[in-house]
Amino acid sequence: MQLYKKIVLVLVVLVGVATSPIYAADSSTVLVTGANRGLGLVWVEKYVERGWNVIATARKPAAAVELKALAERTGRVRIERLDVTDAKSVAALARELDGVPVDVLINNVGMLGDEAGQKFGALDPQQFDTFMRVNALGALLVTEALMPNLRAGKQKKVAGISAVVASFDVYPRIHHGLYYYKASKVALNMILRNIALDGEPDGIAVAVLSPGVVNTSGAPENRDRMSPEMRRSMIDIDTSINGMIDVMDNLTIEGSGKWYRYDGSIIPW
Repeated sequence: MQLYKKIVLVLVVLVGVATSPIYAADSSTVLVTGANRGLGLVWVEKYVERGWNVIATARKPAAAVELKALAERTGRVRIERLDVTDAKSVAALARELDGVPVDVLINNVGMLGDEAGQKFGALDPQQFDTFMRVNALGALLVTEALMPNLRAGKQKKVAGISAVVASFDVYPRIHHGLYYYKASKVALNMILRNIALDGEPDGIAVAVLSPGVVNTSGAPENRDRMSPEMRRSMIDIDTSINGMIDVMDNLTIEGSGKWYRYDGSIIPW
């Protein structure tokens, strides 16, 4: 009977090793929200290629087919359920990750919506709150909840994904519409600048990132729905993510609270 119990114990341990992420003690850890598709999925892929441990969140992990396949193939991805707009969901993630150091937090979740529905004269006010919760509030809730994890990390870096169309200096003079999207990204910018101030005493550096105009799904119809200005500035997704990772690699506390294009240049507010 004692031998049987030992064999069962060994099998349990082996199964746990086989199905758990292979977190290397000397590897950095990044948490990416909205990691099941688009920019989020590529963030995960690129960091895995670099040998990082990745905590990837999705609202519906069971439906995240590509993310699950990546996790199974590499053993470096830990998938967690998260709805960034739901305070209870954010609190549940924080409890699940209690004591887990996070070196870099990528607040990737965002929505662009349909340009046609965000033009003057065709606005649906019920959409405003949705955009604000997804594009702005979510990053605030997640970053606040994971501050203990960031303080425990070695790199202590936070990013949020904004867009150049939210710049008062650049796009509004030539690009009309996108009322909800622009307003929510402006709100995100100020949230991240405030987080940079609050995080400075703990050595936490914060970057506002602009990925450029990327057709995340690759579908031709998505490109067709874009304005001429947006289509002319499109870049491929690998260039965007690789550039933003370089920005995060080089981010220092002195550069905290600034807005960076994917190529490292500074965007005026």
